[in-house]
Amino acid sequence: MTGPTISPSDTSSSGTTGPEASRSGRRGLWFAGLGVVLAAALVAVVLSVHGGSGTASGGTAATGTLPGISPASAALLSLSPLPGTGEVAKDFHLTDQRGQPVSLSQFRGSSVVLSFNDDRCTDVCTLLAEDVVRADQFLGAAGRSHVVFLSVNVNPFFPAPAATKEWTDQNGLGAVANWYFATGPVPTLQAVWKDYGVYVGADPKTQSVTHGTLIEYIDPEGRIRAAGDFGQNAVDVDPYSHGLAQAAVDLLPAAQRPAVAGPQAPAGGGTGAGLGQQAPLFDLAVLADPATKLSLVGERGQPVVLNFWASTCVNCRSELKAFAQVATQDPKIHFIGVDVADPSSAAATALLHSAGAAYPTVVDSGGQTAARYQVAGLPTTVYIDETGKIAVVHPGAMTAEQLTYTLGQFFPNFVPSGP
Repeated sequence: MTGPTISPSDTSSSGTTGPEASRSGRRGLWFAGLGVVLAAALVAVVLSVHGGSGTASGGTAATGTLPGISPASAALLSLSPLPGTGEVAKDFHLTDQRGQPVSLSQFRGSSVVLSFNDDRCTDVCTLLAEDVVRADQFLGAAGRSHVVFLSVNVNPFFPAPAATKEWTDQNGLGAVANWYFATGPVPTLQAVWKDYGVYVGADPKTQSVTHGTLIEYIDPEGRIRAAGDFGQNAVDVDPYSHGLAQAAVDLLPAAQRPAVAGPQAPAGGGTGAGLGQQAPLFDLAVLADPATKLSLVGERGQPVVLNFWASTCVNCRSELKAFAQVATQDPKIHFIGVDVADPSSAAATALLHSAGAAYPTVVDSGGQTAARYQVAGLPTTVYIDETGKIAVVHPGAMTAEQLTYTLGQFFPNFVPSGP
């Protein structure tokens, strides 16, 4: 059986240029629904090269200025190198999550990966956090001494440094010394967003934020050498993180370029399965017993509910309790947790225990399985019918009531127990 998705599932890497496109028409933007009440909804991507000299979409990005980036990595990063030496990045003066002054110009001499991030985001931006943590590991000591990960807050409702620090700590970035989450007075932030052509939409009624997920790669001389984005592509954590680190290293002088660890993006990686298609099979280690593997092919013949989550995902914590409650209601429906690129297996195990989740959870250490399911943010729930086809994809957290209702809608034989 197949059913409609509860949110947009079109994750095409092409789109039409609209008013949200950045200045000079050269930057790539993923438009994603973010914030405390919005689930991830990747709508469109616009990629173009400065001055109209070329385009980068669906794996056709030029890589001449970034020698360590393969075409597959360029496609995964939605990377669009600028011709020549690039333009000088506009400086700004803000405050980091530690309460210290921070400016772009203070990092001259280092390669800067500049992103724009919502400090109340619990979905797509959390993927960026996981990628930065892993990219920093892939850089090693030699690389991280010359690379800075700098992010600018796009949430006008929570502009205090305490909010950026809370988000930093919640998402595992507190120990990353070269991570800076910059914020400041709203007018100052708005000026930065305008300077970098970053779309920000804010709803005062719900205090929710929609924004472009731009990443700029800035060389040690302060020039923007390439632009990319983070979104659904960022869930393929290991190859995305490798590319993120490699792109930054490529901008350093040759003598300062260390080898970057981690796997490169595979050629012809594809975009994963969608609604109505056969669910990608996996054979992953069980979190509680890494020596044991769980294979999805063994679940054929009964409905399956996959829940993609991580211990660093704030919304996943409350949702796990709901899943633990509903998972025992009908033994005909099998629940499987998928722990995505979690930096701490101990934290993940403790969270499962505190939630009372007794169903099996497997470890997707590099995010490859999540990528094959087109997971755009955490948490995401995927319903698979008895024939092994994807029936519905639900990005964002669910309550027990919502989960029970959805199971009844898409699995007619579901018989909930209890009130």
